Amino acid sequence: MKTNLLVIITLTLTIGSQLWAVPNDTAIKKELAAVKMEHPPTIDGVLDDKCWQGAPKANTFIDERTEKPAKSQSVGHLVYTDTAIYVGLHLYDDMPDKIVAHQTKDQTRFQGEDSVSFSLDPFHTHQFSDRNFFMVNPLGTKYAHLATGRAEKSEWIGLWNAAAQIVEDGWIVEMEIPWQMLDYPETAEPIGMGINIDRFQQRTGEKSWWSNLSIYEFGENDGHWVDVLPPPRKRDLKVLPYIIGGVSEMGTDASEYTARIGGDVRYEVTPQLRLIATVNPDFDNIEQAVESIDFSYGERYIEDRRPFFSEGGNLYQFDKFFYSRRVADMDAGLNLFGKVEKNTSIGVLSTYHKNNQNGVFRVSRTFTETANANAAVLTHHTKDGEANTVGYLSGDMRYNRVSAKSYFAQSWTGETSENTGHVELGYNGRILQTYLQSFFVSPNFVNHLGYHPFTGYRGVVLGNRILNEWRDGYFRAIQLTARTEVSNTYGQETSPTTDNVFRRTLNLNATLLTRNDHALVAGWKGGRFGEFTDNLFSIGALANSRNQFNTVALIYSGGQSAGQTLHGISAQLKFRAYGFTAALITQIQRHFETTYQNILTVSYDFTPALSLGSRLIWQAEHRNVYFALRRSGYAGTDFFIIVGDPNAQEFKQRFSAKVLRSF
Repeated sequence: MKTNLLVIITLTLTIGSQLWAVPNDTAIKKELAAVKMEHPPTIDGVLDDKCWQGAPKANTFIDERTEKPAKSQSVGHLVYTDTAIYVGLHLYDDMPDKIVAHQTKDQTRFQGEDSVSFSLDPFHTHQFSDRNFFMVNPLGTKYAHLATGRAEKSEWIGLWNAAAQIVEDGWIVEMEIPWQMLDYPETAEPIGMGINIDRFQQRTGEKSWWSNLSIYEFGENDGHWVDVLPPPRKRDLKVLPYIIGGVSEMGTDASEYTARIGGDVRYEVTPQLRLIATVNPDFDNIEQAVESIDFSYGERYIEDRRPFFSEGGNLYQFDKFFYSRRVADMDAGLNLFGKVEKNTSIGVLSTYHKNNQNGVFRVSRTFTETANANAAVLTHHTKDGEANTVGYLSGDMRYNRVSAKSYFAQSWTGETSENTGHVELGYNGRILQTYLQSFFVSPNFVNHLGYHPFTGYRGVVLGNRILNEWRDGYFRAIQLTARTEVSNTYGQETSPTTDNVFRRTLNLNATLLTRNDHALVAGWKGGRFGEFTDNLFSIGALANSRNQFNTVALIYSGGQSAGQTLHGISAQLKFRAYGFTAALITQIQRHFETTYQNILTVSYDFTPALSLGSRLIWQAEHRNVYFALRRSGYAGTDFFIIVGDPNAQEFKQRFSAKVLRSF
């Protein structure tokens, strides 16, 4: 009965989303007229070009927290030619000597520093999945996030230009964004596009929008770029071959010499639909994230850093039904992703290995600014004949600040057919966010390509978050969260002393951030997990908590977990000076046994593109270290010279050299 109810709710949300067209009428939507120029500006961080004088102005920025005009205002200008879009920004600041800028490497997320972002929604759907972001900090460092998702190689993301400088009344940015790196409709008539500009000021914590989206970034409130006529778009064909040579177990009679070639091909089937093909991909030399030693009853989710799986990543990240780390290795792969029309996107990914083949197909359909539906099929086949197929259907919608979403999935493995489902209702207030979930996972539900740490349970979750910020005073922000779960296994009571409780838990967390960027954190989690009763607390302090280059953190946790006393200490130290960057993460835990893990990362930047780095992982039972000289992330030839194995448990006597270039 519960399964049938979930199917009905999911179908209702999917079909009903076509009828629930819900703009947020409380927001003021802004417009800029499209102005085409014959002579583009010089990208030098100086707004003295003639084209800026007649360009429409984006002004009166709104503080997303107070919903009032920002204290530090900004002015933007926007023009275009047949080859590129040009953005000019003057970001006013009455204390320019306190502007914060650290990051010098392109395509690295900014954290804890001033930045500005120009966003463009060429298909005008107001969906986050269709927005492109172009971010710049006061040093002129660039970060682009494209709607479909792209790997890190600059030629594949697209070569765009930016310049910035700090001036006596703030800082100035100019951007040049080629049309060729964007997906947009093919049209002979002027159209409207969604645009916006947002700015973050680290000193005050103020985030301001030209067209205010609120703290939840409600995309339907984006501004509009009116009557723009984009140029016809050419299809690209790019090839990224690589060659590797190396030796393992150096200096012994068992030395093994290796030589390997492979590569990727990127072809635009249509201007909005891309095909990526990879042959003999190199995963061995990609540094993956390291799992922490914190105790957990189930498997933990760890990000995947392999470039092939980031291509079209926005389409394949749906409720963790596709967890790309499940594909440990492959000999070849194909990935087709993009739009087949304005409101419909598809993703088709397949991998081949001599022992298994995997496939993911997903289609996403947008019905209104705040409603869409999705369907997916995942397949896994092995050489031995094992087969697993999963079908997935979801729908979500939002009315102003109230949201609803649901999914249902069915798996088939041999003669076994099982399912899972989820329904959630939420409210996103200015200070309070709350949600209520109901879910079930059948005992024999199997998805070989997904992340499902537990099966055979069902229940409800209630979560709340209170977040408030202050623009003045000693304290900058406070966040309080509470999450409670009541769930049971599918088994029935077998005796008066046993029951079918899966979880009866409550998690409480608090974070207090000060004006000088220090933070205090505290948490408690307790209740039942199966046969165990847990009672754990944690407390910690962080200095320069949002500074990704200079941070000190110390957190202690203690109590009872899984029937044993637990004590744990986690410490983190990051610093940067004279081109050197170092980070040390230390964890010590005494639970069933005493264990520890130290991760030391050190690098020196000769230039933003060229660096020498090393990572040491020192665990209770294992030691590993590797060294790498790399030139990567920028246009031109990339190369890597690596001593050791980045992902091995123990140090390997291994030397590898890799060269790749995009054509």
